[in-house]
Order: sequence, then structure tokens, then C-alpha cells
Amino acid sequence: MRERPKPKSRLGQFIVLGMLGVLGFFGFIGLSFAIGTSATLAFVDKLESELPPVSDFEQLDFAQPTVVYDRTGTIELARFQIERRRVVAFEDIPKVLLDATIAVEDQTFWENEGYDPNAIVAAALESLAGEGDRGASTITQQLVRQRLLDPELVADPSRLLERKIKEILEARNLTRAYPGAEGKQRILTAYLNQIYYGHGAYGIAAAAEVYFGVTDLKLLTPAQAAILAGLPQSPNTYDLYKWAETDAAGQLIVPIAPTTLHPDVATPVKRRSKILESLEAGDGHFIRLTPDQLDQALAEPIVLHPPTPFQFKAPQFVFYMKHQLEALVANRAPVERGGYKVITTLDMTAQGLAEKYVAAGTIVPNLPTDQMEAQIDLQGLGQDRKWVEALHNTDIHNGSLVAMDARSGQILAYVGSAGYYRDDLASPQFDPKYDVAGTAYRQPGSAWKPIMYAAGFDEGVVTPGSLLLDVVTEFSRGWFPRDADRRERGPVLMRDALTYSLNVPAIRALDRIGLEAVSSLAANMGITFQRGDRQLLQAGLAGAIGTVEVNQVELTSGYGALANNGVQLPIQTILSVTDASGNQVPVTPETPHQAVSAQAAWLMSDILKDSTDPLLNTVFGPRLQIVNGTVDPLVPGSGRRPAAAK
Repeated sequence: MRERPKPKSRLGQFIVLGMLGVLGFFGFIGLSFAIGTSATLAFVDKLESELPPVSDFEQLDFAQPTVVYDRTGTIELARFQIERRRVVAFEDIPKVLLDATIAVEDQTFWENEGYDPNAIVAAALESLAGEGDRGASTITQQLVRQRLLDPELVADPSRLLERKIKEILEARNLTRAYPGAEGKQRILTAYLNQIYYGHGAYGIAAAAEVYFGVTDLKLLTPAQAAILAGLPQSPNTYDLYKWAETDAAGQLIVPIAPTTLHPDVATPVKRRSKILESLEAGDGHFIRLTPDQLDQALAEPIVLHPPTPFQFKAPQFVFYMKHQLEALVANRAPVERGGYKVITTLDMTAQGLAEKYVAAGTIVPNLPTDQMEAQIDLQGLGQDRKWVEALHNTDIHNGSLVAMDARSGQILAYVGSAGYYRDDLASPQFDPKYDVAGTAYRQPGSAWKPIMYAAGFDEGVVTPGSLLLDVVTEFSRGWFPRDADRRERGPVLMRDALTYSLNVPAIRALDRIGLEAVSSLAANMGITFQRGDRQLLQAGLAGAIGTVEVNQVELTSGYGALANNGVQLPIQTILSVTDASGNQVPVTPETPHQAVSAQAAWLMSDILKDSTDPLLNTVFGPRLQIVNGTVDPLVPGSGRRPAAAK
């Protein structure tokens, strides 16, 4: 709406002069007498000239939550917000709630010009007499104070007179710029969406959900509407949870009569009664309660929604994703205020399996035997019983998992620890909140060997057919590394050395390949080291067996390049972002690049698939094979799906 020019009349100045007289009771009387009428009018004109345009009212900057979903856009994973708020339209607000709010906050709202001179004088006199709890500010004044005035002015007690004058003038300007019933509706709607109701709830929609679990405002009863209408004046004084008790049925209630715990009637109950009685007396604009409706509302129990903090799904993935989201919206409203809708790459079916099996390998085996067996049955781990039991009391307390689509770089499942919310299991060995996958650097062990050998392929110094000597050797003073099985095999093919994850041949291979070549490939794959780029070089030949710490997500992405003909896709956690206005925020991942040659990637994948074939790898094959359908014992390899694994 186009803002009207400011009128030339002295109405605003008359209001201010009256206000000066009222404020004289609070110590400003000397000022009102010390300055003359002309000086007062000049002072008022100056203040009015400093007011912001009321057209800013159209762009009320509500902090709206950013909601994060899985890849289907149907499962909510998380919300980021500094305020709990949900904006609603005038049509969504029941008439009883409108009337209850006006009855307690601004009885002349529909008629006044944004301020109420009678209320100002009455409030001042009542305050001096120590009576009454009604404030002098109208709904429009409160909205102006919250949304249009300079926050520094509002917060400075030494500028109270200036603030009060500007508040009244701006309330008048706003009312004139938005006249009639439609304008009043817009002002009242903005107020109800803005005001603070306590317990982190900003706006009436959030308050109804926080206190009563009601998401459709039209389902509020008159008693609930009266309770909510009474909160904004002093959310702390009328805090419902301070008066709450648990009844015999386990419900959280605010008693409407004295109890042993609270021998006096609760303050918010008294306020509710006063508001309801005013609606029965005919003070409402839209409705009037009948005597029976009043009696019913006064007798209605106050049952509160238990305060339950929202728990993120896949929390460590959400926090990892948030870094990418913040980069995407760096030049826009921040995540906690912007009201974005984020569709992530996470597949909740895959995530459920990932969480289940990480816990199966870390939490379940640490239970006493009888509890472990019970959990194996309860969690449907019967077919996995042998390997779960094999981990019993092996001092493994944590685990992580990252599943990534090598063709897109999208993370499908992400488990940063054995249980983010398992604070009951916290110990020096297990920090539930620490993200081992995305934050930590850990020794990759033999998982590093494919990266090293791939560098050798591209350097042309190692092939799958190269002979490597598997004989214990002193590679440096006092260092005699051995294979895990403590055996020596003599000359072995490089292919077999990797298939059976032999340490000594890997060290000999690195001596041929050179640390610089491996370090270069790691950098090309985006794999970083905790203590900088030269950490691998400083590790020497020991780096062949994974002694240098790497990040799990980065290593997984590197493996993705091996699975994708050497082409590495940027790590992706976000599919789409929509802002609060429904506009798409561009999501443009970095360009894929050839991290390793297609030839080296093919050779590595071909070698690693032997690890899942029981006929080629008798050690790992039976454990790692992937079977589709029915296995015919008379047909070797029937039902088996080729897969590369390390």
C-alpha cells in the first residue's frame, strides 16, 4: 500500500503534549514545563522526521525456520531456527482468539487511531495508585515498538520519553496508512505473528503448538485462547510450566483450584478467568460467550503439551550438510532465519540400515551376553548373529559409516558415531556427539593400499602382474613389519598382495612408486591429512600401510573415483534449496574431474572384486560376497553379484 503523506495538522503534537503531562508523574514533568509550546512543537516535529516509513511494515522480517528433509522431501530431518515461529494469515486465526487478545491488550483496538489517550492516562493513574495490570500501549504501539522503531532506542531506558513519543506517532501513521477494517486486520495479524509468548514461541501459531500441541489454531478452545492471549504481557509471570503438576493419569496440568503444591490459584488461571468473563460481558468484537459457555470454559482443565525437544534424524549428517548449506546461502539470509526448505541427498532406508549395523557392531557386542542375545533377536540380527557374537567384549566402542553414490557424489547414508543420542553410553572410549566420519582423522590402515597402488599404476612402475617379495625385512633400524597372519610367502603377484591385504609387499611397492606420486594422487582426490600436505612424506614407507590419518568422507569420495572410471564427483549433500518466498537457490556442485586414469581405476576395481568371490579369495570372499536370490550349492558362484570391496 502506498504510504500517505504525513498530515499537517497538530494532532500528533497534541498527543505528545498530553503524553508529556502524563509522563510528568514519572519524573518528566520538569521537562514539560521547562520547554515552551513552540519548543515542544519543534521537538515533536524533529522526532517525527526521524521516524522510519511505515511501508516497512509490509516487509516484516520474520525469522523463519529452515527445514531439512531427506531426498524424497517427505521425511523431516531437522530444523534450524533462532525463533520458534510459524506465520499464519488472518483467516487462520479463530475469532475467539482475536477477541481474547483485544480484550486483554487493547479494548479500543477497532476504533482507536493506533493509540488510546484514555488508556494512557488510566494506566498512569493506576500505576501511581499501585492498582491494575493493564499497560498503556495499544496493540499497534506494541507492534511499532517491536518492528518499526530503532532497536537501540527501544533498549535504552534513558530515552524512554523519546521512544514513547515516536511510538505513538508511528502507531498513528501506521493506522492512517492502513485504514479501515482491512488495515486493522493486517495490523492485528502482524502483531499475533510477532509477539513473544514464552518458551521460545514467537507468534500465536508457535505458542499454540508449544503449550497445547495444537497445530490448527481453529481447534483451540475458548479457554485455551484466553490462556494464550494472557501470556504476552509477561511470559515469565504467567509461565504455565511454573505452575504445572503431573496428575494421576500422567498428564501435565495447571490446576484451576488450589492444591497442596500450590495453595493459591495460579496467576495464569486468574488471568484466564478475567479474559473469559470479559468475553461473556460483551467486550468481544466478533463473539460473545453465553453463561453456559463461560462456565464450561472456566471449568476446563488446563492440560499442557509436555516440553519435548525436537530430535534430529541423522544428526551428524545434518550438521555436516549445514556447512554446504551455509556456503550456498552466504549472500542471503542466514540459515537460522531464512526459512529455507532443503532437500538433501540422504536415503532414509539406507540410513536406517547404516545406523542399525553400526550399532550392531559397536553397542550390541558390549552388552552382557544374555542382553546381547536378546537384542540380536529384537533387532532382527539373527542372520548376523555369528559376527556380532564374534565382536563380544573385543573393546570396540565406536564406529562410523559413509555410503556415497560414486556416479553422483551424493551421500546416501552417514553415521558419524555409534549413537548420537546415546549419552548414557558416554565414556573415555566413546563420545556419542563426536563425528568420526566428517570431523575426525583416523588411520585408514589397509584401506589406504588401493590409493597407493593406483598411484603406482599411473606412474607405470607397478602392474597387477608385478612380483613383490613377501619376506620379513628390516626397512629401517629396528622396524620389521609383518603381515597380519605372521606368514611369509616369498614372491607374490601385486594382485594377490592386495587381494589378501599383505603389508610387506605394499611397503616394497611404495618404495618403487615413491611418496611424492602417492601424495600427488591423494591431493588430486581431495584427501587431506591432519597435519598438512607433507605428513605422508614425513611418514616414509610406513605410509604404505595406512599409518597417516585421513578423513573418512574424503577417503570414501576417493574410492568413488576408483568405482567411476577415475572420474571423481564433488561430495554432495544437497539436492535443492528453496527460500522462504518459494524461489530456488542455485545448487551447482563443482565440476567433476579425472582424479585417476580410467585404466588405473578399472584395474583397481577388477582386483578388488576378487575380495568378494569365495572361489578367488578363500579368506575374505565368503564374508564379503553379495548374493542376489537363491544360491545353488551345486553351481559355484550362483546368485553372487560381483562387487569390489576392501
